[in-house]
Amino acid sequence: MLFDPLYIVLLVVTLAITGWAAWRVRSTYSKWSKVDSGINLDAFDFARRLLDRQGLSHVKIEPTPGQLTDHYDPRGKILRVSTQVADATALSTSGVATTGSRLSVAAAAVIAHEVGHALQDHAGDPAMKLRQAIVPAAQFGSGIAPWLVIAGVFLQITGLAIVGLIGFAAAVVFTFATLPVEIGASGKALAFVNGLGMVGERQDGARAVLKAAAWTYVAGALTALLTFLYYAWLIFGRRD
Repeated sequence: MLFDPLYIVLLVVTLAITGWAAWRVRSTYSKWSKVDSGINLDAFDFARRLLDRQGLSHVKIEPTPGQLTDHYDPRGKILRVSTQVADATALSTSGVATTGSRLSVAAAAVIAHEVGHALQDHAGDPAMKLRQAIVPAAQFGSGIAPWLVIAGVFLQITGLAIVGLIGFAAAVVFTFATLPVEIGASGKALAFVNGLGMVGERQDGARAVLKAAAWTYVAGALTALLTFLYYAWLIFGRRD
C-alpha cells in the first residue's frame, strides 16, 4: 500500500483536508479567545449557569486536561471542561487582560456547545441515540477493521478483507451520524449565548468558533468515506 500511487494520493488529500480543518479551528479559537464575551463568570460557573437554566442540575462538571478536549459524557452525565478553556481569560488585541469578564467569546461558545449536547441527551435526541448505539461497532471499525482489510488483501483472503470493510463501514456511518448531533448542539449553543447578551460582534465570533469546530467533523466524515472507497477498490477493483 505504501507504494501504491492511489494510496499516496489518498494520504495527501486526507492530510490536506484534516490539516485545513485543524488550522481553521486553532486560528478561529485564537482570534476569539482575545475578545471579551461580556459574561462576568469563569468557565465552570458559566457552564453551571447554562446547565441549571436548562433544568440539567444533575449534570456534573469536571476539568479535563488538554486543549479543546471539552466534551459531554452521556454515560456519566458529566460535562468536562478542558484546561485551555477553563484558564481562558479574554485579552485585548494588545495582550492586556480585559476587566469585568474572565470568559472569552471562544470559551463561552465551546462551553455552550457542550451544554447543547447535555440538553440533546436529556431530551432523547434521535441523532444522539443513533450515534451512541453504533459506538461499539465504530470503535471496532476504526481500530481493528483496517488491519483486517490489509491482511485480507495481502494474504488474498477476500472474505477476511470484506469483514474488515464492513466493520470500517460502521466507523464511516458513525462520522456521518455525528454531523447532525454537532450541528444541533451548535444551534442550541448560539441560542444560549444570545440569551445572555452576546450579540453583534460577539455573536458573530461565537458562530465562527462553532462553524470552525463543525468543519473538523465534516473533514473526519470525508476522510473516512474516502478511505472506505479506497479499501473497497483494494478488495474489488484491483486487477494486479
